[in-house]
Amino acid sequence: MGRYLPRELRIKLYNDVVALRRGGLTYRGIIKEIYRRYGVGISKSHISYWLRGVHSPYNGRRIPSLELLKSSEELAYVIGVKVGDGYTYRVRSVRKGYNYVMIGLEARDREFVEEFGRCLAIVLGRKPIKSIYTNNVAKYFVEVGSKTLYELLRKPVDLDRLKKYIEHCERCVAAFIRGFADSEGSVDKNGRIIISTTQTSSYSYTS
Repeated sequence: MGRYLPRELRIKLYNDVVALRRGGLTYRGIIKEIYRRYGVGISKSHISYWLRGVHSPYNGRRIPSLELLKSSEELAYVIGVKVGDGYTYRVRSVRKGYNYVMIGLEARDREFVEEFGRCLAIVLGRKPIKSIYTNNVAKYFVEVGSKTLYELLRKPVDLDRLKKYIEHCERCVAAFIRGFADSEGSVDKNGRIIISTTQTSSYSYTS
């Protein structure tokens, strides 16, 4: 691979190389099959680096790009929470070209925070993310680094970009509403569920 290839293509090549090797194909066979599928020449040394874990196109990103982010109820819930009480931020490092990009939630309701952490872990394909209690503000929080989720959910929120994940299916729509309601919802003494934010008008309905 003499020329630089887009990350998304390198991810596909990497996944195919691993699958083909597991299927018993030789290095020479993998090279031929990859060229047949993508028209890309790949060397034996590069295959060896990938298979031995020396290099990886993922580069620490569990979801390498928005193109590879899959719709799910958990992602819809995360989006709903982020539109409400959740947050994203970037911290610039002294190391040139390297930044910390985070997504998180801070709230007094432990179960709410832990559910957000559970959904984040599923979306990112990682171990459960434990909530942490902070005494100075008497709140729980979860926070995790994800450049892809940061790009999706950073301010200003791009609703057109989020739409396909929210409206993927009825369950995703319900999960988004649940996440947003968990962030911004309340129940008054008359049994009405009220959802409001500082950015929009209030909405209510009787259950």
